[in-house]
Amino acid sequence: MAQDKHNRMSTGISGMDDMLKGGLIAGRPYVVAGTTGSGKTTFSIQFLQQGVRQGERALFVSIDEPPSELRENVRFLGWDVGKIRILDVHPTAKAYNRKDSLVEVGAQRSVGSLREARQDARAEAMKQVSPDLSPQSLQMMLRQELQEVRYSRVVIDSITSLKRLSGGDDDVDMGIMSLLRFLSESNVTCILITDMPDPTSMEPETLMARGMIRFHKLMVASKAERFVTIEKFRGSAHDTQPRPMNITRNGIIVDSHKKVPKSILKIMQAVPSWDARI
Repeated sequence: MAQDKHNRMSTGISGMDDMLKGGLIAGRPYVVAGTTGSGKTTFSIQFLQQGVRQGERALFVSIDEPPSELRENVRFLGWDVGKIRILDVHPTAKAYNRKDSLVEVGAQRSVGSLREARQDARAEAMKQVSPDLSPQSLQMMLRQELQEVRYSRVVIDSITSLKRLSGGDDDVDMGIMSLLRFLSESNVTCILITDMPDPTSMEPETLMARGMIRFHKLMVASKAERFVTIEKFRGSAHDTQPRPMNITRNGIIVDSHKKVPKSILKIMQAVPSWDARI
């Protein structure tokens, strides 16, 4: 089993587990934030893959990337993730389909026209036909899926796109809060991926999540420098220092014993989003 006597769950990255003092506390929702290409999805797949290795059931809820693109990205890393299931909930998602490397679970919808949607249709155009993706509808789909399969690990990619596809409805924030409460009550360890949150506002997912991991990607002297920070981790001690990380052909590697150079820290602190204000 993934959980030890302290109810910890490994992320699949030893350096990250060190920063978390043993791993994530199981059965809670967490936010993983960062800019495009910072490693959020790679981290999340590693997290699910670790569960599969340990005999757990893992679910990837896809809103941003089509399953075909996700599959190719995983193949590039050389990972065997045949037991990870994908719930494709984007409005342009087609009907149930199974592939060799990833098992797709088609989102059950009441609007038939969405099943006939072209793969390359724009999300906004689809919303004008049937705006059926919202935190509330996602919660209903997850409720059905969790009733049928006992998952211990779930990833939602991404909360940013879920909000955008919901059309800025006034009920979105309440829906996000309800979704996180549902995930907590379902006793699944969930990763909610988001873009860099607005440092001047309190987003419901960052407020209600039990922890927040932030991936940083900075261009310094024409070189990409990557770091990770634990912005929040309720109920546990954790490493509060930024630590260097790399994305390799074997996934993410975090050096939990190495300090970030002071010159880089000054650049990071000058970026407004460095202050999460949680």
